[in-house]
Amino acid sequence: MHLINRIFDNNISKNAAAIFGALITTIALTVCITLIWPFGDRIEKIFAGGTFFFVFWASLFYWAILAKNGVVAWSRILIIFFPVLAINIFSLFFNL
Repeated sequence: MHLINRIFDNNISKNAAAIFGALITTIALTVCITLIWPFGDRIEKIFAGGTFFFVFWASLFYWAILAKNGVVAWSRILIIFFPVLAINIFSLFFNL
């Protein structure tokens, strides 16, 4: 248990959350916007999701990198990731 705490409390975990966690969450957010964007046809929805990609990634990256340790960084990323993932699954399941 002590080893797991050491892994999540160091800067490597914080950097991994900032790089990989922000990327995965940004992809989920982009898919979410593409699925629920109310205006235009399919191509316009894809462009709308892609437009916000860098803004989402940069904000999530800096939000995770400014965390105190790896646990806080991962919790910040996962707080955004799981609700967005639920919206994506719900939208795809019910064809919204």
